[in-house]
Amino acid sequence: MINEYLIYGLHKNISDLLGNRKLKHALDEISNYVKEAPEWHLYTDYEDIKTAYYYMLQFFRKNADDPQRTELYNDLIRKSYELNDRILVSLNNIISTEYYYTCMREQKKNSITLSDYQLMLESFTEDTAVAELLHEGKKREEKMKELRRQHEYTCTEFFKKIWVSPQWDSNMIESARNMLNSVLVPTNDLALFVSAVTLGALQVFDIQKYLFLMDAYNHSEALVNQRALVGIILLSIYNNKRLENEPEVKARFKLLNENVNFLRNITDIQIQLLRTRETKKVDKKMREEIIPEVIKKTEFMRNAKLGLEELEEDLMSNDKNPDWKEWKDESDLSNKLKELGDMQMEGVDVYMSTFSQLKTYPFFREIGNWFYPFDPYHSAVLQSISEAERKNNVMIQSILNTTFFCNSDKYSFCFTMERVPAAQRNLYSNNLSEQNMQEYEMGLSGQIAEQKRQDVVSRQYIQDLYRFYKIYSRRHEFKDVFDNSLNLLYCSIIKESIDNPEQQLKITEYLFQKGYYPEAALQYKQLIQQGQDGAEIYQKLGFCYQKTKNYRKAVDAYIQADIRQSDSVWTNRHLAQCYRMLKEVDKALFYYERVEAAQPEDLTLLLYIGQCYVELKRYDEAFARFFKVEYLDPQSLKAQRAIAWCSFVTNKMEQAEKYYEKLLSQPKPLEVDYLNAGHVAWSLKEIDKAARLYTQGSRMQENPETFIEQILKDEDELLCHGISKEDIPLMLDIIRYQADEKE
Repeated sequence: MINEYLIYGLHKNISDLLGNRKLKHALDEISNYVKEAPEWHLYTDYEDIKTAYYYMLQFFRKNADDPQRTELYNDLIRKSYELNDRILVSLNNIISTEYYYTCMREQKKNSITLSDYQLMLESFTEDTAVAELLHEGKKREEKMKELRRQHEYTCTEFFKKIWVSPQWDSNMIESARNMLNSVLVPTNDLALFVSAVTLGALQVFDIQKYLFLMDAYNHSEALVNQRALVGIILLSIYNNKRLENEPEVKARFKLLNENVNFLRNITDIQIQLLRTRETKKVDKKMREEIIPEVIKKTEFMRNAKLGLEELEEDLMSNDKNPDWKEWKDESDLSNKLKELGDMQMEGVDVYMSTFSQLKTYPFFREIGNWFYPFDPYHSAVLQSISEAERKNNVMIQSILNTTFFCNSDKYSFCFTMERVPAAQRNLYSNNLSEQNMQEYEMGLSGQIAEQKRQDVVSRQYIQDLYRFYKIYSRRHEFKDVFDNSLNLLYCSIIKESIDNPEQQLKITEYLFQKGYYPEAALQYKQLIQQGQDGAEIYQKLGFCYQKTKNYRKAVDAYIQADIRQSDSVWTNRHLAQCYRMLKEVDKALFYYERVEAAQPEDLTLLLYIGQCYVELKRYDEAFARFFKVEYLDPQSLKAQRAIAWCSFVTNKMEQAEKYYEKLLSQPKPLEVDYLNAGHVAWSLKEIDKAARLYTQGSRMQENPETFIEQILKDEDELLCHGISKEDIPLMLDIIRYQADEKE
């Protein structure tokens, strides 16, 4: 028996087949469940597509001249997509318990048309104007309250009507355009209309709704056109392959791409969408920033002998070139935002986590209320904060007008304030000085003006969407649009809109600064292909590869940067780092010495150079660097460890013993100090002392076997110092016995 899970599985499989242009396979899959649909005309439409495709293939087989073959094939793909969606809706409408289909069944009983809703929304504008003229005082207040409640109920039903509306026919398209062009429908209602269209098309795609959003983008109000553009972008991401078969969409984008404002809008929204990734990134960062000590002691154990294990972190540290210009959002908004505002804008701010707990109010049970622009005159708001208080309480006024909060968060704030006693709400405002009051009023006027900015509107709307898909009580019934990468550079239908160097560089720099290195690397390569091949571009490309541990490609990029700017200390240093990771020590040394010529007293650099000399067994030159570090910084434990180990491997036992004694006298000697000091003692035939040192080192590990493994890694070095291979197991068992005695 067919069920929801099976229906969605078949629908997705067919969509994937059509996206890969496997029409025959897709039609075979459609035949498996179209007969389950109660509408007989769906099967008829399936037969029509199947027959048309069969005859098209026969013409092709006979090599018949058919100049419209490609157009016909694309049309059959489009019709198959639409049929697949109609079958999905038809079957789910019978058995699904999801709110979308429950609402669809309810709306079938609603005979009110879109044109009727337009008249009802327009009448609200007219009726409120009349009420303002005809009534005064209490009577006017009561009349306005009644009109608002009627209007809000209309908006609630109107949203659901549009959200679950089936594929639009010519009459519906005309009605939608009439409403969009109405000068009497409130802007907030048009914004809600656009959101309902977007949400519905994300649920079940409809090309006519998509084209309507393109019409809505031309609306004069930012509250409408920015919501429309966000909808266009999200639908483009989720229906990319499908839209490639729509010539009208391509033509419309071609026209839009000639609009400079459109290119700026789409780039701003792209970056805002990418910012929403930061919410997940926080958790990931918390997990990954805790670097286990065991990683240091295994992967870089050989370097630990020199006391340079701390330096290894520098190879992968966030040492971006200080010569690079920090990427900045050139918009005025970004320059004005404080750190807290930036966090919210990026989707990782405290407001998201705070307000997620405040979305249980009855207001949010209505799906349309998640998308209604904040209205201080909404009856639910006035019930929580009176009109008089909203106007007189500067604190409340400031919060409600700030751009830091999105629409749904402002509603949450109002409902929360209802629980705060009025005396407390007024306390802050009453204590403000006259000067502070003037500053607040000036700030508020600026905030109110800023509310209408396109980038502010789109950012707040994206945050509203983010909260809906992450917090809404029935969110599991929706395909979370924020689970996608949301990178338009992978979306062919819309890529051309941001494919010019200026826009692409802006997005690439954002990806780079936020640490999305694989994506940034792909984009830097494209920029290079477009002719932007300066030293900085190659440096950043190399840095992306280095951060993803692709050291060979990083070297190639850095060499290109070096060709263009040979005196860059930063490039030379990173070339050296990558060659070290590739175990090409001689090449690493070459570039380190180039850096040394510019920075002869860089202590960390001197230690790296000394390490290279040790690995090349050029010990005299290694000692020269290590002793120089110790001379410049007598307290350097790193230099002392390097000298101690280098002394051990060169059989300078007295010197090695002296330095390890200094290291072990420190307040917190390292485990590796006990290990290496034990090696020295054993080489000097001081077996008891070696055993004691090893035992102390092993007790710094939870499991002594971990320490024993480190001794075994140094077996070749021990044998070179005259220690018998047969004696090594005996020493290891002494350590084990000591561990047992401790227990």
